[in-house]
Amino acid sequence: MGWISHGAQRPVAEHLAHRAVELDESDPWAYMALGYLAFVARQTDEALRRYFAAAHRNPNFAPAYGYAGWAQAHDGRSEAAIENLVKAIRLSPRDPFNVFYAAGFAAAYYTAGRYAEAIEWARQALMLRPGHLGARRKLCASLAQAGLLEEAHTEMARLRELQPNLSLAWIKQSVPYTAGPMERFLEGMRKAGLKD
Repeated sequence: MGWISHGAQRPVAEHLAHRAVELDESDPWAYMALGYLAFVARQTDEALRRYFAAAHRNPNFAPAYGYAGWAQAHDGRSEAAIENLVKAIRLSPRDPFNVFYAAGFAAAYYTAGRYAEAIEWARQALMLRPGHLGARRKLCASLAQAGLLEEAHTEMARLRELQPNLSLAWIKQSVPYTAGPMERFLEGMRKAGLKD
């Protein structure tokens, strides 16, 4: 699951996700799709309701807990996020989604102000998938907030090569942090050298 644009695809995605639930109420992936749509719309409580509905259908379904952790991390609910991300990894230690869980840990530790741990998890995500832009953004902000400005600026230059359209405005529009966590993340990105 990756970010969707705010354009014409969203109503189609919502329709198809609701249709999937109608066709098979026992399929956790249908609820995951609904949760994801709520998450990217910054509707954390609705996203969590859908993710936990997926977990209710299959208590061993690691992505439900992992994505719940993502939503909680981006809403500043760091401790709950960490608990759910730990559960996801315990349920499926070799899960293909582990890169997202590692980036989720980075977000959770970042919003908790635990920047050394955020750096560690962002680097782990990048070891799993070097091109993961979300993990690289979290690494830049975490390094800057930890006072490692030279390294933050180096990582920002690398990130700008990979994502030339990156700006503070792009983050505000596209990255689903809620208000408080968004301001903290933008602060880190500014310190790392990102401009509007």
